[in-house]
Amino acid sequence: MKKKRVAVLGGGAAAMTTAYHLSRTPELRDEYEVTVFQLGWRLGGKGASGRGPHGRIEEHGLHIFWGFYENAFALMREAYREMARPATMPLATFEEAFRPRALLAMEDFVQGRWQRWVVPFPTNARLPGESTDEPTSWQIVETVLRVAQELLGKLKSRIPLVTERGAALIAEEVSTAEGERLLADAHAYALAAAQAQAQVAEAVADKILGVIREFLRWLWGRISHLIESNFLLYQLSVGLDFLIANLVGILTDKVLTQGFSSLDGQDYREWLGRHGANPRTLRSVLTRVIYDAAMSMIEGDPDRQAIGAGSALRALVRIGLTYQGAVAYEFAASMGDVVFVPLYEACRKNGVRFEFFHRVEEVVAERTGDGPPRITRLRIGRQVDMKNPSAEYEPFLTVKNLTCWPGRPLYDQIVQGEQLLRDNIDLESFYTPWKNVSERVLEVDKDFDQVVFGIPVASVPFLCPTLLELSPAWRRMVKEVATIETQAFQLWLSKDQRALGWTVGSPLLTGYVEPLDTWADMTSLLPREGWAQPNAPLTAAYFCGPLSGPAVPPPPTEHDYPARQKELARQNAVSFLKNDIGVLWPKSTQARNSEVFDWTLLVPSNEGVGEARFATQYWRANVDPSERYTLALPGTREARIRPDDTGFENLAICGDWVDNGFYIGAAEGAVISGMLAFRAITGRPLRISGEAFWYR
Repeated sequence: MKKKRVAVLGGGAAAMTTAYHLSRTPELRDEYEVTVFQLGWRLGGKGASGRGPHGRIEEHGLHIFWGFYENAFALMREAYREMARPATMPLATFEEAFRPRALLAMEDFVQGRWQRWVVPFPTNARLPGESTDEPTSWQIVETVLRVAQELLGKLKSRIPLVTERGAALIAEEVSTAEGERLLADAHAYALAAAQAQAQVAEAVADKILGVIREFLRWLWGRISHLIESNFLLYQLSVGLDFLIANLVGILTDKVLTQGFSSLDGQDYREWLGRHGANPRTLRSVLTRVIYDAAMSMIEGDPDRQAIGAGSALRALVRIGLTYQGAVAYEFAASMGDVVFVPLYEACRKNGVRFEFFHRVEEVVAERTGDGPPRITRLRIGRQVDMKNPSAEYEPFLTVKNLTCWPGRPLYDQIVQGEQLLRDNIDLESFYTPWKNVSERVLEVDKDFDQVVFGIPVASVPFLCPTLLELSPAWRRMVKEVATIETQAFQLWLSKDQRALGWTVGSPLLTGYVEPLDTWADMTSLLPREGWAQPNAPLTAAYFCGPLSGPAVPPPPTEHDYPARQKELARQNAVSFLKNDIGVLWPKSTQARNSEVFDWTLLVPSNEGVGEARFATQYWRANVDPSERYTLALPGTREARIRPDDTGFENLAICGDWVDNGFYIGAAEGAVISGMLAFRAITGRPLRISGEAFWYR
């Protein structure tokens, strides 16, 4: 039987998921011939990474896997088994490659200054990617109420300490007995409902709602006057209010039966306010954190925050209540090394072909009969010539015996390598002035049968004009599914975290000043880099956030646009270090001037003075259409297209921008979309964890 030829366009998490699943069994390999066409020299999309000077890791931004990424973890477990790396090599197993992180932190500007939430999440016995049980609706309600009871218990223990007056007087003035009774009643109802039939459980929803609404009134009637000058009581009270207001909304809007997506026409903060959240809570970092973590800011503007309520609520519940093992996992090297090297190795072992340095120029669709239109041609530019045309490009280098993606092409394999190096040509840039050395036109039924389009949505107007002409649904998607530019910078410093003034573990922190509102301590990666002693750094730190820019990417003729935006990102990073780093690292300033960052901390030294030392660090602006971050804005979910309902006969799509049920830009949503694209291509079943409950 003639194999079906599948052209996979793009090499990000979604496209690689599809390529892997199309080749994962002998039966599928007998039926499908898969070729991945990839711009430039590496895979990864927005998760690509490379190695720079001293073998240091250079990322597009800050990347982690949240603990609820069941499908992404399951994929990676399979990839590590398939790759079968020798045990003597670094990161030979899934368990070595993914490290649990339990500490999350947030900065909240209250009582006239920045104050810190530090939240250590307990671990559990569930294994990421292997646990298949899913909670019932009422188990979620019961869990929220149990956590609320725990918070109230902490609140009770702190109340006698907020004033110098006697404990007995305070206890009489602010008794928690009523609040404890209300929460205990609600929890008992939820616990009974979790053990009952669905119709019985629904009958008690109104009873629970009445009790917890009364609890909200009690909370602010009894506690508000005590929290103005006590940050711990503020945290406990706002935390309780946040939990209960979300639960009121979940029960009132029947989210657990009608689905989270039923709320996506509303903004999350507005939805939370309608369900009784206190104004303090709406201003707090607890409400703001999902906007910052998802960079949900129109055109990258921090003053224009927006996110669909269902998408935000789904993500928050999943992060806090359904993680496996740990709340988050960091990579033991870069995302490229830990995620995309194993996926590449597994796919290549299974017969997938990779065409690096192949730039998609146009996807051409035509209507040839009475049926739906189909993709008839693919215009693909070949960016370079290989010195050995008969051999595949070998993309890797090694750092401390670990297989890694380089930060630039391996020029010794490329005919034009010296020119590319001399002229500093970026073959990944949409705006590069470099001209393709030739063009290939692939024709349907001759060179391919089916297409998987895995290139992000902001690229569609440039690459798919005929699809937009033929499909109103595609035009609507391009118009409504918004994306933004992002920015990131990384620091390597000569002091450890404690010497810099941070004393609370190794954090992942968000909610800080805009636009660089997120920071993670990534010092654990230093052993996987190539620094030489005795001048090796003691701290590695990653910062990222949205970058202000146009809603629509400029045309490819604006060759200097990336340089302009990269300079803006550099200025933002330097300004952050000058004005804001002291809150996080109070000992990072100069000895004689506590207001000025000590630039001599930066490693390596370039003999520069002051901020000129920053030139040794790494920063970037993600401005290409394929690099922009996808937003889950209110009212835009319905504009997204399903991977199996593209309107084109031989086309499936995948990415965090398609209708994948998750919507916030994340590896889990991308992996789910790749699995849906596999179903669309093959018509075969493939279990997606959480689909029935979370992503319906």
